[in-house]
Amino acid sequence: MLATIMPFACMGLGLLIGFQKLPQAAYRAVDWVTTISLVILMITIGGNVGTNKEVIAEIGTVGFNCLATCLCAIVGSVLFCLLIEKTVLPLEEYSQMQLDDSEGSARLSVDSDEKKGIDPILILIPVSVLAGAFGCYFFMPKTKVFLLDYALWTSLVILYTSVGIGMGQNKSVFRYIKMVGFKIIYLVLGVWVGSMAGGAVAALLTGMPLKYAVISASGVGYYSMTGATMLSSFGPEAGVYGFMINVFRDFFTVLLLPILGRVSKSAPIASGAAGNMDSMLVPVTKVVGRELGLVALIVGIVLTFGVPVILPILCSVMA
Repeated sequence: MLATIMPFACMGLGLLIGFQKLPQAAYRAVDWVTTISLVILMITIGGNVGTNKEVIAEIGTVGFNCLATCLCAIVGSVLFCLLIEKTVLPLEEYSQMQLDDSEGSARLSVDSDEKKGIDPILILIPVSVLAGAFGCYFFMPKTKVFLLDYALWTSLVILYTSVGIGMGQNKSVFRYIKMVGFKIIYLVLGVWVGSMAGGAVAALLTGMPLKYAVISASGVGYYSMTGATMLSSFGPEAGVYGFMINVFRDFFTVLLLPILGRVSKSAPIASGAAGNMDSMLVPVTKVVGRELGLVALIVGIVLTFGVPVILPILCSVMA
């Protein structure tokens, strides 16, 4: 019960903070605290894997299942969004729009500048997971494993609160949605439903637990939150699935972008999913164009803010 209520309470608190007109220094401090909490969370996820001998013994099988689920989730999202594009949301029309919204254009421009190099956090995250796994496997006594639970909950509280702050701070997204039309929500739903359907198919093909596949796929690229939520709800093996499936999603999105760009306008956006808010925005925008890059940004923002809401509900329903 607490695991279901906690995300909403923390995000509500974050929203109240985000709605305030705080100085930029305060938001920078929040970013730093969030980054530190994210690193602690990744170390904790790795630590829970390293202290669980059963998961270590089956890591090869888990890796194959994660790969299959990731690809099925991408294909599902692409197919559902393609159907939406051909019926109710012709994205070709948006690609002809001239954007006058200076804030939206500035956001894309700033993101493009920021993402020219490799974001250090993309290196820090896997390093933290590996450090946690190896460190706890070799050095953590069994009597101290309970400390990982405290670290997990503390970092989750901070991350959920920071998500709420981000929602309150980015009120301009509602202006973007109004500009391109609320039909954009169909695309968001297409990404989500298609991804979960792909997860269900992967469970049938691989024999992995249905709840692991579907809930992991519902993370749509938000690997830190998905891995942590599944870890706290179902244990270390589930946490590995939630994390790896969504890390793979970013990797294969970049790898498949040239092919996805030939499938349809919506395909790169569907594959990028929640990553369209940050790491995937520039690669996807290069394929779909600047105007549809704004659509990708909106989809990424809505998915990123929606994942912390959907995950606890799914974990509770499918427990």
